[in-house]
This record gives sequence, structure tokens and C-alpha cells, in this order.
Amino acid sequence: METNIIKMMGIADIASLLNALSGMFAIFAAYYHDATLSALLLILAVLFDAIDGPLARRFPSQTSEVFGETIDSLADVISFGIAPAVIIFELFTTPLVVIPSVLLLACGILRLSRYNTIITQQVGPTKTFIGLPIPVSSFMLSLILLSHLQQELLVIIIMTLIAVLMVSSLKYAKMKNKVVLGLCGILLVPTLIYPINDSLHNIPSYVLIILVIIYLLTPLIGERI
Repeated sequence: METNIIKMMGIADIASLLNALSGMFAIFAAYYHDATLSALLLILAVLFDAIDGPLARRFPSQTSEVFGETIDSLADVISFGIAPAVIIFELFTTPLVVIPSVLLLACGILRLSRYNTIITQQVGPTKTFIGLPIPVSSFMLSLILLSHLQQELLVIIIMTLIAVLMVSSLKYAKMKNKVVLGLCGILLVPTLIYPINDSLHNIPSYVLIILVIIYLLTPLIGERI
């Protein structure tokens, strides 16, 4: 059995590590109350998480798939569990933020543990997710921060709902619709270039928030929206 870390690592594992580091630096930025930088780093973490799967399929591991899956899960806990929990706690003042902070971390760990258990018994690629995918937590929080939404109660409600949906038994389809993905990509560019987003009165980020909310509700109102 190979035990040399360098030999065990693949290209996809590097993406997973960059995902985790992006989450860590997002926490650092929140410590200095830089909400915009935190948001940008969270989105960077989401993007690294999005490419590690395709990279793993394109460049399969020469040692053990378990190694890569473990790195991926640990990185997700940092960037989509710990990071949003700490950032909410740092940037919002009401004591009630402890509720979504605790739930995001606890539900994120439970969701990833269930997913890892499911895939050990699964044959073929994943077509649907049981429970809301965990990267949605950081993606939604980043959009909220870039939109400069100051309604703390609204943030608490949305992030608490996301945490609960993670551990639900609702089925979420993998987002493969090219039209929707293209629209999200178009909207994401001005959202990330925050002077443009501000000049457009945050409309790109607001539209993305609406699209994410629609995705949250798809198991209830139909997967074909």
C-alpha cells in the first residue's frame, strides 16, 4: 500500500486543497470584517469544489480513490461548514446568528457523512443528491454579502433553512441545464466584479439569489423549473 503523500495525491486533490485554503482565507477576511473579500473567497472555494470532480474523472487516481474522497469531504467541511458558520458569527451582530452557525456546521458534517455512506453502496455516477448539496451554503452566503443585505433576520432564516435542507431526505437534481448554467455564469461575472454589481444596484447578485432559492424549492415545486 502506497503511503507517500506526494505519490498518493492527484490533480483533483490539489483542487480540493485549494478549496479548503480558500475557505480558510475567507475566515481570515471575516476576522478583519472584510465581507466582500470573504464572499469572493467563498465563491472561489465553490469553483474549486466544482472542478475537482471533473478532474478526478479526467485524471483518475493511481493509488486509492478513498484518499481523494476523504480530502474532498474534509475540504467541504472547512469551506462549506466551518467557513460560513464563522463568517456569519463574525459579520452579523445579533446573538441569534449562533443558531445558523451551529446548524450549518452540524448539518454539514451529517450531510457529508450520509453522502459518503451512500456512495460506498452506489453503482455508477450520482444523478440526484439526497439533501441539499453543501456548497450551496457558502454560495448563498457569498451572494448575500455581495448584495450588501443587512437584514439580519432574513440572513438567519435563509441560512437556517439551508442547514435543515442539507439533512433532509429531499432529492436535488444535479444542475446540468446548459441554459441555466450559462445564465448563472453570465450573472456571476458582474457579481464578482463588485464595482459593476454596485453600479447595477446589485441586480445580478439579487437574480442569482432568486435562482438559488428556486433550486432550494425544486423538490417541492418540481425539478423542471
